Parts: sequence; structure tokens; C-alpha cells
Amino acid sequence: MKRTVFTTLCVLLLASGFAKELPKLYLIPGLGSDFRIFKKINFAEFDTVIIQRPKPFLRESLEQYAFRLSAQIDTTKPFALIGVSFGGMLAVEIAEIYHPIATILISSAKNKIELPFQYRFQRFFPIYKIIPKGFIKASSFVLQPLVEPDSKKEKVTFKAMLRAKDPDFLKRSSAMIINWNRTENKQPIYHIHGKADKTIPCKNIKPSIIIQEGSHMMALTKAEEIEHLILSYLRQKEQISN
Repeated sequence: MKRTVFTTLCVLLLASGFAKELPKLYLIPGLGSDFRIFKKINFAEFDTVIIQRPKPFLRESLEQYAFRLSAQIDTTKPFALIGVSFGGMLAVEIAEIYHPIATILISSAKNKIELPFQYRFQRFFPIYKIIPKGFIKASSFVLQPLVEPDSKKEKVTFKAMLRAKDPDFLKRSSAMIINWNRTENKQPIYHIHGKADKTIPCKNIKPSIIIQEGSHMMALTKAEEIEHLILSYLRQKEQISN
């Protein structure tokens, strides 16, 4: 009996010693969203942290802002980044500094070349500078449902996220996207993009995988499919690292 208990304890100790620590997931919402953009994706097996995004400083660059946010990440332990839209761009910049085990983008752009024309155009003709910050927020309530019709499926959540946004945050973050300087990516990126995304059109993107009928809001409207892709990718990365 004593030998059996001793053997069991040894097995448990050995198992715990060789167990691979799961990476902590740091989630970064988009420009007009917050933690609720991830509400339908089940990350229960992972320890997850929502990156908090204070108001950007005036004329702060996207690279500088990403570095400031990275202070929330424990880089001494394995971690992965998951960013939606603007959050994906921030994830790209953080990844270039700290090299996570995985960087996953949803409905985003890996560099300025993948941004749509209206952003690239304003680098040379900065119309955004004369647009009142309140107008940017107010117009989002009208434009987003028109551009991305399936946002109506999550209308309550969509409107609640926008309502919570500081107009200064929206205007300064938009300026950071317009003036983003990255042209290449040195770190591996798993990029999930929607074929029907009108905010960041798929024609500009070189994604890892395309979701048919996926819009810019697909983190909410195609959550089950995206969850499967993300978890499969993270498990694959774990197997490779073992």
C-alpha cells in the first residue's frame, strides 16, 4: 500500500515537472470596440488578459503607443497576442519587440501597405485633422452598420462599445493608423480575415486564412469559426515548441 502511494506521488511530481506551461493570452480590442468584442470566443483553457488602452498622447505614434501598452505584459513567461482591427496593428508592433509564441490578427492589417486607400490617402491630405472628434464618434453609429451590415446581428453590443468610447481616443487612434510606418513584418503572424470585410478590404490583405462572408465584425458574428481556428493554431504552436 505504501509503495503504491509513493509511486503515485512520484508520477505526479514528474508529470508536474514536465508539464508545459500554457501561454497567457493578451487580447487587444479594436478602435471602436472593447473587451466585449471577444465575448463569444471561449478561451477558458487559457489565462487571458485584456490589454487596457489609455487615451493616446497627442501626436503619439502607433509604435510608441504599442510600446507603452506592452508594460502590461509579463514577458518573462510564454505569451501570445490576439488583436482585432486596430488591436491587431498594436499586436504587430508589440510582437516586433518581445517575440511572443504566437501573434494572431483578426480583421486587421499587418502593415501600412494593407491599409485601405482612405487611410493611405490621408497621409498626404490629412483631412482627419479638421474633422471634429465628436463627429468621428457620431458618424460611426451610422456608417458602421451601412459598411458592415452584419453588425446588426450584435447591434446592442456594437452600440454599447461605441457609446463607451472617448472621442479623443477615437481621433488620436485614427491619426496613429493613418501615420503608421510599418512596411514589413519580421515576426510570424497568423492573420484571419473576412472575405466580406469592407472596413479593411480583403483585396489589400495577404491573410493566413479567409473566412467566407466574414465582415469586419466577425469576431462577434463568426465567433465559433474563429474560436476553432485560434485554438487549433495555438495547440499546433504548443506541439512545435514541445
